[in-house]
Amino acid sequence: MIEILFLLLPIAAGYGWYMGRRSVRQKQTNQRKQMSRDYFTGLNFLLSNESDKAVDLFISMLDVDDETIDTHLSLGSLFRKRGEVDRSIRIHQNLIARPSLTIEQRDIAMMELGKDYLAAGFYDRAEEIFTNLVSQDDHSEEAETQLITIYQVTKEWQKAIDIIKKLTRKRQQTLKHDSANFYCELAAEVQEGSAQLTYLLAARKVDPNCGRALLTLATLYLQLNDIKSCKHSINQLLNVDIDLFPDCLTIAEQVYQINNDNLGYQELLTEAIEKGAGASTAVTLAQHMIAQGDAQEAEKLILSGLMRHPTMKSFQHLMKMHVKQAEDGQAKNSLSMLEQLVEQQIKFRPAYRCGECGFPSHRLYWQCPSCKNWGSIKRIKGLDGE
Repeated sequence: MIEILFLLLPIAAGYGWYMGRRSVRQKQTNQRKQMSRDYFTGLNFLLSNESDKAVDLFISMLDVDDETIDTHLSLGSLFRKRGEVDRSIRIHQNLIARPSLTIEQRDIAMMELGKDYLAAGFYDRAEEIFTNLVSQDDHSEEAETQLITIYQVTKEWQKAIDIIKKLTRKRQQTLKHDSANFYCELAAEVQEGSAQLTYLLAARKVDPNCGRALLTLATLYLQLNDIKSCKHSINQLLNVDIDLFPDCLTIAEQVYQINNDNLGYQELLTEAIEKGAGASTAVTLAQHMIAQGDAQEAEKLILSGLMRHPTMKSFQHLMKMHVKQAEDGQAKNSLSMLEQLVEQQIKFRPAYRCGECGFPSHRLYWQCPSCKNWGSIKRIKGLDGE
């Protein structure tokens, strides 16, 4: 009998081991089934616009398997994009609170939480998170990018510049246009001419093709009565950013009038038109010709421009010239009324448009109010523009 018991012991041990493995497998299978049911339930909550219940369910599933972390990161990002920032914050805060997260996972969750705070307008909290991430040796440049975004919103231009200076040379090159605009913003905040000049020259050093810096420099030099430097900045603008030249017409007229340099002023406008400055420059030159007693050449200039690039602005000016030449009577009154209607139509239509998002505007913005890109708003070209 004892011998039989000894023989059955290995069988009993093997059976116990088999049943134990079967129990573990059954438990894992049940967990997977439960998790699958929970995910489907959560998706049904989302589709039924019961987001609160979905969030509660997905968060509770974190206690089941760490493999769901990526899913919850995606879910939090989805809520943020939908504008439900409070739910996104809740998900990412729960992720960070988990002691089992790796350092890499925690940094990713912190990055997402910082984005949540930024979207919610909690700039101080977002800045603290991104600053901590930047202080780590192996951080990504995304943290710096988010800090630059914060400093643009809070108008802390010097802090944004300092962050850019710490980036790689290649990354600095991609942000040189933004950095130049930050210097221009600093120049606009100070009153002293020498301080403005320092910032504007720094902008030119960072981005030699910054038209805004040249336009502002021309204005500043005129105020400082530095005629030579003002003319130099205007001529540089002519070669760097011809689209901005129409916004420099008033400055150009004033600086050339100081020395009564009518010929130089006319040559400048002629060169600008040849380089594609547009209808505003052509109309300004025609007005100058008329003032110099050369109305016939002025009309030829406008007609030539209309043949090449028809615009409402040139057409309206041509009608105004014909009204002055016409004899009193019904025809002159009708022409005058038509000219006024065209003028009102020009005033009603936007003069500027963002080249990135299409935002229309009646005045020049250095940063697009819609897409936040710098220098993307230009004068509209075509029939309704230049």
